[in-house]
Amino acid sequence: MLVWLTRHLQTLVGALGDLSRSPFSSILSISVIAIALALPGGLFAALENINKFTSEFEHGAKISLFLAPQVSVKQATELQQSIQQHASIKLVELITPDQAMEEFKSRSGLQNALNSLTSNPLPVVLLAYPKDEIARSAEKLARLIDELGKLKQVELSQFDLEWIKRLTALLELVTRAVWIIAFILGLGVFLVIGNTIRLAITNRQEEIRIIKLIGGTDAFVRRSFLYSGMLQGLLGGLLALLIIFLLFSFISAPTSSLSSMYGIAFSLDPLHFLPSLLLVSSGALIGWLSARVTVGVYLRQFEPGK
Repeated sequence: MLVWLTRHLQTLVGALGDLSRSPFSSILSISVIAIALALPGGLFAALENINKFTSEFEHGAKISLFLAPQVSVKQATELQQSIQQHASIKLVELITPDQAMEEFKSRSGLQNALNSLTSNPLPVVLLAYPKDEIARSAEKLARLIDELGKLKQVELSQFDLEWIKRLTALLELVTRAVWIIAFILGLGVFLVIGNTIRLAITNRQEEIRIIKLIGGTDAFVRRSFLYSGMLQGLLGGLLALLIIFLLFSFISAPTSSLSSMYGIAFSLDPLHFLPSLLLVSSGALIGWLSARVTVGVYLRQFEPGK
């Protein structure tokens, strides 16, 4: 086991040495890989921030239940406690007619006209806040609204469901588009690393022929190229993370300033730990697979007698 680990460590160090002996071409290749990985990585980070931003609206999603005029505040309080026990509801607020009238006066600017009314025409209103997992699903939310609207004390249930449907559809479309872009750029990384490995094989063809003539196995020849491809993908992934971090740092301050103007506390975050690990691991895996395929194709040319 120790011998096996020593050989792989020697091969890894040798692959690093091969990259350092041609710094310009290595940096150029790794930079191309990094840019190709940074685009889908940055888009995924943007999606994470959009989801974080929209979750603030989900937390504030509320279903307005306008009770029948004959329902008293005491009866509304009992209904409030009953709805509070519902599995899909996290909070229910009660707004009395007097509270609703005071709020209407302050917002409408019609205080003098409203003061002339002999009675308060506004009903008792219950504001039901669904749980986050319900608020994120247009179908579950629609079922909940329909269920609450059928209560005998409720005259009207109201919630703007269309914007949630549009937002969900848009995010689904963007997510699929990002996956398509990630696949295409991942294929580009595969081809870039494959071409680099092909050039390395061409430059070392005499060395490979000699190794094969003296009994060197394909696995022995292949090992250094596999490490080289994996290192290029790994370093490209790390550089892509740095690019994403710098880009998000550059636009973070203007984004926070803009959001504060609308009374929203929002700041951009780069990729979290798990997506970052996935990005770097994907780069290393693509590099390894590309090297594996490329070496497998070209090693056949170096069989003894060919």
